[in-house]
Amino acid sequence: MILHQSCLLIFLLSQCHSSGSVDLGHIIDKLNDHLRISANILYCNESQKLLNWESEYLHKAEITRMIYTSGAALNSTQLQLHIGDGSQLFIVISTEPPYDLLQVLELRFQHADFLIVTDQPIEQDKWLAFVQYAFEQGYVRLLLYTTSGGGVYGKTLFPHVRIDPTTVEEYLRYRDTLKNLHGYPVRVAAYKNVPRSFMYVNAWGRTIYAGFYMRFVRAFLDSKNASFVPVHTPSDSPGNCTLVLHNETVDICADSLAANPQMFSLTYGFRIAYANVMVAHAKPLLSYRYLEAPFQKSVWLCLVAYVLLIVSFLSCLHWQQYRRWDFSKYLLEVFSSLLFAGFTLQSIRGRERYILFGVIFMTGFVYSTMYLGLLKSMLISEVYEPQINTFEQLVESNITLLVDPYDRILFAKYNMPEVLWSVVETVTFETLLHHRNRFDQRYAYVLFTDRMNLYETAQLFLRHPRLRRIPINFAFLFTGIPMRKRWFLKEHLSTAWYHAFESGLTRKLAEDANNEAMSVGHLHYLITEHLEAKPLDLDYFVMPTIALALGHSLALISFVIELTAWRMCRSREQL
Repeated sequence: MILHQSCLLIFLLSQCHSSGSVDLGHIIDKLNDHLRISANILYCNESQKLLNWESEYLHKAEITRMIYTSGAALNSTQLQLHIGDGSQLFIVISTEPPYDLLQVLELRFQHADFLIVTDQPIEQDKWLAFVQYAFEQGYVRLLLYTTSGGGVYGKTLFPHVRIDPTTVEEYLRYRDTLKNLHGYPVRVAAYKNVPRSFMYVNAWGRTIYAGFYMRFVRAFLDSKNASFVPVHTPSDSPGNCTLVLHNETVDICADSLAANPQMFSLTYGFRIAYANVMVAHAKPLLSYRYLEAPFQKSVWLCLVAYVLLIVSFLSCLHWQQYRRWDFSKYLLEVFSSLLFAGFTLQSIRGRERYILFGVIFMTGFVYSTMYLGLLKSMLISEVYEPQINTFEQLVESNITLLVDPYDRILFAKYNMPEVLWSVVETVTFETLLHHRNRFDQRYAYVLFTDRMNLYETAQLFLRHPRLRRIPINFAFLFTGIPMRKRWFLKEHLSTAWYHAFESGLTRKLAEDANNEAMSVGHLHYLITEHLEAKPLDLDYFVMPTIALALGHSLALISFVIELTAWRMCRSREQL
């Protein structure tokens, strides 16, 4: 009996100590100093109480305060623009729970601290209902102070909501912890958006929820001792994530989306994402084009000009010496020198022969040596058509750029290059995946960095990739993990995501997600097609046909020139 009375006495003394009278000014100063707050927002819808409290404390304060006497006077949008996104302290003087204030704030300032001052004793039922309502709206930093007894009360949310006596020091120590949610269910949208989020059934028949963002979200929930509750969306389009968040069917999506404040909240925007266009890799050069590939067009034009000039000069010299034209003979001589097949210039007499022989020999040697050297190197190493490296080249190639409806809305908002809109075609998300996952080279695709890395991983073992990115970045935007606007863990997830990015964990998660997606078959490693002996097709006969046609054309031109010259000379003799 004595032991029981002693325990009861100790309990009452501790309760008196914890709920003893505390000066309101001390509480506010402590909060301002610890949280580094430079301005307070004072809200009181009872003018007389505001005047009484102001006469007791406000005139002593050295901190800037913004005072509102009604909900109609408080514009949450303008207030947020005015004071920014730093730490804020709302001091609410009210006898009744301030439901009207939370409604006026319109889900803004959920990270702010609220000190609620009342002159009545704390009634558990009434204030528990308000704490529960504030929790459902995403406001969890609440501290109650009653002037009647000078008591300070804090709230405990898990495993069930309750209000307990506390101190300012205890509040500041535990205000951001929430380490144990006691299995509180968190609904996570589950859909396939590889590599960010996907699911598969393993060898033991168990559904595995994997992916870059999904793994991080699950690890975060495990650290908070929360329950992971997957909610499957009707389709795999990110547009369904936006819809279920707006309808509050889920709390979070394991994905990365651009900001959409009307529909959902995002984690802190510290990572800039950008998009690239993936197009088909340049195709191998056709076999008959190898003969003209060593020289550029300008070199071929110089060679043609050289042939015409030298042949014309030799023909004129021959006419001066023999009084007749022989254009075709010297055309063959010049071609022989270029092919390094031997030539003589026996018809030319005098020292002109040696001068012209030296000029033609040196020119033919240089051209033939360079040509054969370049041709052999090209035959050893494959040569490809010009690669598409600009958006203008993509448009000129008339290659269709496939996008789904969600991406079309996104790119219209975040300034997709105007030149690309002429080749954009909007298809369903399923159709886009059908072509993209098969690396269909007939189309081009827009991919952000993380998904681009997955498709490059799938082509890791190819000698030449099927799709490659155009090295032009666009659609720069801040992305983050989307969350329900009323979710109470938004700031905690944002902080965890920041630390994961800062430590390099996100890079490791991305690499693991790519490898896991490949291992379970969402994409397959592509292998290089082996070269096999095949029957000769029409391409094999194209070059001989071109050479034959070119030879006959040159012979015909030479014949026409010589016939024209012969007739001109004959007409002169008759005159």
